[in-house]
Order: sequence, then structure tokens, then C-alpha cells
Amino acid sequence: MLRDLKFKLKNKFLVFLNFILKDILFLLCFLLAKFFKYFVKKNNKVLHISYPNHIAYNTTKILKSNGINAEYLSIGRSKHWKKYDYFFEQKSNYSFLREFYILWFFLVKYKIIHLHFLFTVSKTGWEIKFLKMCNIKIIIHLRGNDARDKNIIQKLHNDFNDLNFHKYLIPEWVEKKKMIKIADHLIVTTRDLLDFHPTATYMPFFSPINTKNKFNNNFKKIKIIHATNQTKVEGSYYISKCIKSLQKKGYPIEYFFLKNQSYEEVLKVLKNCHLSIGKLRMGDYANFQVESMSLGIPIVTFVRKDIIEKYVYLKTSGIIFSEINELNQTIEKIIRNPRKLIFISQQVKSFINKYHNNIIISKRYNKIYNKLYKC
Repeated sequence: MLRDLKFKLKNKFLVFLNFILKDILFLLCFLLAKFFKYFVKKNNKVLHISYPNHIAYNTTKILKSNGINAEYLSIGRSKHWKKYDYFFEQKSNYSFLREFYILWFFLVKYKIIHLHFLFTVSKTGWEIKFLKMCNIKIIIHLRGNDARDKNIIQKLHNDFNDLNFHKYLIPEWVEKKKMIKIADHLIVTTRDLLDFHPTATYMPFFSPINTKNKFNNNFKKIKIIHATNQTKVEGSYYISKCIKSLQKKGYPIEYFFLKNQSYEEVLKVLKNCHLSIGKLRMGDYANFQVESMSLGIPIVTFVRKDIIEKYVYLKTSGIIFSEINELNQTIEKIIRNPRKLIFISQQVKSFINKYHNNIIISKRYNKIYNKLYKC
């Protein structure tokens, strides 16, 4: 009882201190930035910051395996992912004191901060301005909805009414997009995001670290997977509707629609599937399609015709392209001759080994980092 009382009093004191000192500490940040810029030596490392997920973790792990000194700071907790180098939990109570501490005792040690999904230590990203003042280089890595803009979405997708925009434009991202203007380098992971940020560098997704898998050549039941946490972007409603209509026709389809599952759970199901379907709304394939192809699982996805024409190697990739309104015909054609998937499996695996090669992509990252080190 006494212990709980002490904890409550301590907590209230810190909240009070946070309120009183916030303005003073904020002014102090300007002085500290000048000091750290000229007198504090930074380590030759890149700090990646993201919410807890396998993409950021695997990115740093692959970079490390290719000689790049990268570390991963996870913001917040998740039941689906618990691997990281460092962890910071955003709290409303005495948040500024905690953010002030991690800024001046941790973040300033790095030469480059690599932000994923616009995630920062603070909810507003206030610390980024001071990191810039310390001559720390900022990379912003846009991976999806964090890059999109309402006006451009309307031009590209005139069937999206205003009621749908909250699915694509999270208020926190809209506000934090101001950081993009002060970034030293901008990266996007799908080519359709260049519509929103034409000067960004397109950086392909890494392949998964473990890609050993034998394609399932038992076609008594055609196993189809669709996995996403973004059902609107993926076209999940149309995919499920299409599968149900084909099942009613008597086709032996076993359908796995996975949502909000852990990375390990999804991979376990994916490895035994014949076909992976997804990303039918926006214009380019993304991470789950790369993961599928890395395991030799053929994919059905949508890639815009202008992107296919520009990146001509996509035509021989083995990717099965489909418009969302042609999905029924596309899948029906595949399952009428399922043994063709054995050849396509080899084709997509070869494509991934060449165009999503972890060694080659790591070299591209290293080139960006080395350029920023010299600035």
C-alpha cells in the first residue's frame, strides 16, 4: 500500500515537473543543439526508427550482414513483433521530460536518423528540428499511406469519396508530413508513391532473410492467401467476393484471409499456398508480394501500365497482373490449369533473386549513407 502511494506521488511530481519545465527545456534545446553540433563526436551508425514490425527489423539485420552499422529503435509495443535493438514507449505522462532525455542522451550520438512510416520518438516529431540543428542527417522512408495526399488520390482514383479518406490519411501523418520538407533524403518503396514525391529515391523491398521453401505441387485443393492490415488499399472485399463466387462454381479453393496476424503466423500459412493475391487498388506491388515471391509463391496483383512500360523487366517477372474488375477471369484461368504455377513459381523466385537482391539493395543504401556522412 505504501509502495503504491509512493509511486503515485512520484508520478504526480513528474507530471507537474514536466508542465513547469517544458518551456524552459525547450529553450535549452537551442543552446544544446549548438554545443552538440560543434563539440560532441557522433558515432558512425545509422539509427532506424519505426513502430514495432518485421520490416524495420529485417532492414537493419540485412544492412548489418552487409557491413552497414545500423540499429533499430522501436516506438511502442506490439503483440505481433518484439524484436529490436532499442525500445521507447510514448506516454502522455511527463512525455516531454522523457523525450528531452532520449534526444540529448541517445539520438544525438548518431550521424544519420532513418525514419520509417514517419515514426518519431515524440508524437509530434518536435525533436527532428533539433537533430537537424546538430547536423544530424534525416532520412524519411515513406512506405504507403504516410506518403499519400488527398488531392492526388482524388485525381488517380475518382471513385474514392470523402468518406474513405480517413482510411488513407491519418491525421497524425498529415501533420507530421511537414518533416518531409526538412529531410536530407527521401525514400519510397513502391513506384506509385513517386506520384506524391517525384524527387524521392525508389528503393525496392528487401527479400525475407529465410526464403527456403518447396512449392506445394499438390493441387487437389488450390490454396489461396490474402494477408493485409489495409483492406481498402488491398481491395480485400473484392478479392473475398471473387473467391466465394469461384467456390460456388465448384472450384476446389481453400481461401486464407489473414488480418492482424503475426509475421510468423502469416509465413507459416503462406509457405504451403499456391497463390498469393493482394495490392489491387493503388498501383504497384508491395512487401507481402515480395515475401510471397521470395518463397516461390506466384502472385496476382495490380501494377499500373505506365509502371510496367517504364520498368520493362516486369513483363518477364512471372507476376500475374490483374485489374480488380477482371479478377474473377484471372483466377479462374489459373485454377483451370494449376500445374502452370510450378513454372511460374520458379520464374518469380528468379525475378526476386535479381531485382530484390539484398546485397545489391544494401549497396544502394550504403551509397546514400556515405553521401550524407560527407555532408
